[in-house]
Amino acid sequence: MVQKEVSFEGNLERLKKIVDGLESGNTPLKDSMNKFKEGTDIIKQCYKELEDAELKVETLVKKDRIVTKEPFKR
Repeated sequence: MVQKEVSFEGNLERLKKIVDGLESGNTPLKDSMNKFKEGTDIIKQCYKELEDAELKVETLVKKDRIVTKEPFKR
C-alpha cells in the first residue's frame, strides 16, 4: 500500500481531531489507545519536520559569507 505524504498542517488537523475525540470520553478504551498511539506518531513526525525547517533556516542565515547558526525565533 502506498502512503500519501500528509502536510504539516494536515497532521496538525488530524491531531486536533484525535485529541477532540479522546477528550469527548465517548471512545472505547481499545480505540482510545490506538488513537493515542496514532497521535504520538503524528507528534514525532511534526517535531521532525520542525527540526528540519529550523536547520534549513539556520543554514540560510549568512554573515560575512560564513554560514552561522543563529537561534530560530519562535
